[in-house]
Amino acid sequence: MDWDEMARPWLEAAPDLETSFSEVFEALFETAQIKSGETVLDVGCGTGPTLFHAAKAVGAEGRVVGIDIAPPLIAAAKKRAPGNVDLIIGDAGSHAYEPGAFDAIVANFGIMFFDDNEAAFANLRSAAKPDGRLTATFWATPPENPWFSMPRRIVDDIVEDVPKPDPAGPGPMRFGDPTSLIAIMKRTGWKTNVETLDLMLRPPGPIERVAELHMKVTVGMMLKGVEVAEHKLNDIKLAVMDACKQYESEHGIAVPARIHVIEAVATQA
Repeated sequence: MDWDEMARPWLEAAPDLETSFSEVFEALFETAQIKSGETVLDVGCGTGPTLFHAAKAVGAEGRVVGIDIAPPLIAAAKKRAPGNVDLIIGDAGSHAYEPGAFDAIVANFGIMFFDDNEAAFANLRSAAKPDGRLTATFWATPPENPWFSMPRRIVDDIVEDVPKPDPAGPGPMRFGDPTSLIAIMKRTGWKTNVETLDLMLRPPGPIERVAELHMKVTVGMMLKGVEVAEHKLNDIKLAVMDACKQYESEHGIAVPARIHVIEAVATQA
């Protein structure tokens, strides 16, 4: 894996993504209810936006550990991490954590990419203290999330034979229907509750900036490994700009989104 190449668009897009997902972060931490002095694991921490929420919540007496598989993202997080944060480069699903180390585990859009879900959630269960908590956000289905369905429709209209992702494989929409996730977590030692929220994604405008964000991230993911002529890429960008107009108001751009928030408690072994 060329992590520098993989991480490049995410590093470029990170500030705008953090702004876009501000309501998601609020929902995650409102549910997580992290307390002063706790030890927290941040799964898939990326460049670190959720680390700071967690670090503030645990205070000087607490500790936050962030883990991400991409070294460039961890390097970016390290530049801005406060003193009560430690960072790990590794696969959050298979990393050898200290057993029973964490009061709470949080993941913002970070649980949908494990190669082996059963093994990953069992591993996180072993890392949690008795009655430890896990809180994670994940996307509902594509039709409920124009952030994905809008650019996907445009890409399919302009570029022929773009591969469709495996709906059951690693990917952002993997648990759009959370039924399978609930079953997996029950089998691996978690008692769960899922709440579905409708909120807004608020990318910083103007529309051209939002289209550039999509070209780097959502469209970039869809076209990974696909050769596309430059004029078609430009057509995609123009079409995304036009589609974004429906979400624009005098207050900026607000894209409706539906996410799930799972709240889980480790059951006694």
